[in-house]
Amino acid sequence: MTFENKCLVEVSDIVAVHFECDHCHASTVVPISTTAPGGVSNYASDSAARSCQFCGTPWEISPNSAEHKIIVKFAQSLEMVAASMEGRKLKLKLEIKCPQ
Repeated sequence: MTFENKCLVEVSDIVAVHFECDHCHASTVVPISTTAPGGVSNYASDSAARSCQFCGTPWEISPNSAEHKIIVKFAQSLEMVAASMEGRKLKLKLEIKCPQ
């Protein structure tokens, strides 16, 4: 007999984005707001191309680089999907690796 575990996350389960420094492991947690768009995307736009606010380690992401634009678009997409799925009959889910 074979069993398969699947771990699914609904869009409504994603409540915040953690921006963590790989050097000092300090993090800033920015909530995803469906009522005030721009929180996560604004933070991503302002902070991703800088350095850690705690230890000063540069994150090596240049402003307006391809990587920077992708991070900002991802953050904007999270906000827009969360807002557009609120109250819908359709549930959008992401499959993630299950904890071992």
